[in-house]
Amino acid sequence: MKNLIFYIILIVFTPLFLKSQAPEWEDLSIVKIGTENPHSTFVPYLSELKALNNNEEQSVLYKLLNGNWKFKLSNNPSKKPNDFYKASYDKSSWKTIPVPANWQFHSNDFPLYTNIIYPYKIDPPNVPHDYNPVGSYWRTFNIPEKWDGMQVFLHFAGVNSACYVWVNGQKIGYSEGSKTPIEFNITKHLNKTENTLAVEVYRWSDGTYMEDQDFWRLSGIERDVFLYASPDVSLRDYFVKAYLVNEFKDGHLSCEIDLTNYSNKVKSGKLIGRLYEKNRLITTLSVDYKITGANKSTITLSDSIHNIKPWSAEKPNIYTLTVSLENENGKELMAIANNIGFRNIEIKNGQILLNGQPIVFKGVNRHEHDEYTGHVISKESMLKDIEIMKLNNINAVRTSHYPNDPYWYKLCDQYGIYVMDEANIETHGFGYHKDVSPANNPEYETMHIDRLERMVERDKNHPSIIVWSMGNEAGDGINMVKGYNWIKNFDTTRPVQYERIGRGKNQPEGLPRHTDIISWMYLGIDKIDNIYIDKFSEQPFIWCEYAHAMGNSTGNFIDLWEYVYANRQHQ
Repeated sequence: MKNLIFYIILIVFTPLFLKSQAPEWEDLSIVKIGTENPHSTFVPYLSELKALNNNEEQSVLYKLLNGNWKFKLSNNPSKKPNDFYKASYDKSSWKTIPVPANWQFHSNDFPLYTNIIYPYKIDPPNVPHDYNPVGSYWRTFNIPEKWDGMQVFLHFAGVNSACYVWVNGQKIGYSEGSKTPIEFNITKHLNKTENTLAVEVYRWSDGTYMEDQDFWRLSGIERDVFLYASPDVSLRDYFVKAYLVNEFKDGHLSCEIDLTNYSNKVKSGKLIGRLYEKNRLITTLSVDYKITGANKSTITLSDSIHNIKPWSAEKPNIYTLTVSLENENGKELMAIANNIGFRNIEIKNGQILLNGQPIVFKGVNRHEHDEYTGHVISKESMLKDIEIMKLNNINAVRTSHYPNDPYWYKLCDQYGIYVMDEANIETHGFGYHKDVSPANNPEYETMHIDRLERMVERDKNHPSIIVWSMGNEAGDGINMVKGYNWIKNFDTTRPVQYERIGRGKNQPEGLPRHTDIISWMYLGIDKIDNIYIDKFSEQPFIWCEYAHAMGNSTGNFIDLWEYVYANRQHQ
């Protein structure tokens, strides 16, 4: 009888135990472990003068880890080298791989193109175990002597699709989400001499259920990897809001700065912001700070500036904002610099206005793709895309369908391209029915909000970004409502769009409005008047996609553009 009871208990509880032991890459509730909070893109410098030179590789607080890494590819998780992160593990037979790179271009694994259909059976959170390649990466690095006593951060700009990270044999964390950064504070894990870095990357994870875009499916560390250092009182983030007042003649600048004190002591000093037009100093802002040990603080610098030149795609007037952190003795501890632009975005009378004027968006959807390097895009290639767009009177781009490399936004700021920045959310293969879409399933809420938050936090300071997009072809539901509310509460300066909202009987009913722009793709001009104009008279209509070609040409634009020019709400 006792044996029978034991076996009954074993049968009942074993599945529950096994479920609780699921790895992070098959757990919808876990998207990251041990990572730093997302923040805007910046590189720290020792002084404002160095920051103004705007050459990150010359900063003594920055160390690029790109290059050739030791690499081994395993066919599935059961065949991966489990202890490879240990220095004693024999890696003498391993090959090398460039970082960044997609390993399909450097191994026997294959690139895969698919549109709607997932590369594996839809069974979340599970992904295949028989074929799910795992890339094991390894390298060593040294810390500059000038970094002694400083906080050291490890930054991955993009890893596809999920990864674990070890420093000196100690696991420091996990993350998924291919197109936004991962960052760890590795200070307490470092040696004064040589250090080791190990990364284990999975081709498929539960995160790839959110990444069903119409593109080539590739894997690996596909954007930059670097280290940077900061003092014990560290400038960890800043949010610039630069807009126009007095009939768009003057500017108002607000900069919210996040400080963190990593020491056990009370720290004080001064934060100084300086605004430049080219090399000319426009204004200086300063405020004293005092922050107790192991604490955080948010400090705001603000000022009004006369005779500001507005930013637009036609005239991308750029200013440079620097922020310097000084100690109580007036010594500079660190400084950052960023290009900003003053512009107002609003929706009024059914139109989106920039600096009080309606815009006609002559835009393209742009994938990050190179025929030789896959998702690894060079700065030269990005600049060429900008050149081609400007030569052809294209003034807008949608980052279809994920946040792009950070350098892309710098170019859009500088040369004048309106950006619809799109989150890395697409679940097309599930279909759009409210009962199957992850957008309407609370189990996926964490994944949705995390991807939106990481995009907005990273890109919030770029004047070229004038619309946030919550994703592409990912159904609709409560998770999109919560995502919209998060973005609108965080950033009051930009509208938010999502294309699938209000699209028929299979969509959830009774949801509050959660898009500021109607952007139904491929809606024919014969249907727009009946479906759109009467129902959404206070919202602009902007096709987020309107012409598509799986080849080298397309056409029949003239009818569409005659309709756009004839209808004020269609932009």
